[in-house]
Amino acid sequence: MAVSTYLWHEGGFIPSQPHPGPFDVADSWRMLGDAHSSALRLHLRRFESVAGPLPAGFVPAMLQRFAPGDLFPRISLAAGQLRLDIRPAPPARPVTRLTYAQAPDPRSQPLVKGPDFPALARYRAEYQDDGADDTVIVDSSGAMLETTTGALVAWDGETLVLPTGTALPSITLHQVTRRAAALGIRTETRPLTLELATECPLWFLNSLHGISPVTDLYTPTGIIYPPCNPHTATWQQWWWDSFHKETARD
Repeated sequence: MAVSTYLWHEGGFIPSQPHPGPFDVADSWRMLGDAHSSALRLHLRRFESVAGPLPAGFVPAMLQRFAPGDLFPRISLAAGQLRLDIRPAPPARPVTRLTYAQAPDPRSQPLVKGPDFPALARYRAEYQDDGADDTVIVDSSGAMLETTTGALVAWDGETLVLPTGTALPSITLHQVTRRAAALGIRTETRPLTLELATECPLWFLNSLHGISPVTDLYTPTGIIYPPCNPHTATWQQWWWDSFHKETARD
């Protein structure tokens, strides 16, 4: 399936060419089957918090554009224009391998998805090891903040550990912390250090791959193999079960 790009113009979508970037703001999520998604409203709300309210009719028209299949759509705002890219979704990653690079933070707007896409791509190209799926962004002390495409959390026994520092407000992380609260699971915030990763399970989270345990962490001095969380499969199934049919309404 090829990528289809549309421009919002006079109350509807018209075919367009892909925007080379950069974006003022963007958001994306996985769609399954016949317009099933997880937390789409939260993605739209995050987008609108920067871009302003979406025009009337935008969401219904967008949903009508989605053909059945496994998709990874993206909405974006650039130069005052709203765009929709309908892209095929890659297979979900059951596990994730990361590069740990103690390098300068490439982000200029870490709380907004979109403007830093080019800088993050350059960061991966410069630092990512062969065989790794993504690259970690660290703070000045070397603690892990997030990756270039997702959030990171750890498990210290039965406690969910969130990273300190500034990171994108992750929708999947929000889902995980909300479920943890509902289950009465203790959550705390502290630096995600390499030492912690040697002892505690580490999860990669985003709306394309869901919950993907980190199995390998490539560092300048060797590979760290974070231990497994025995509850990972249950949490992964819960996330995939959260997908539901979206209806064409604003």
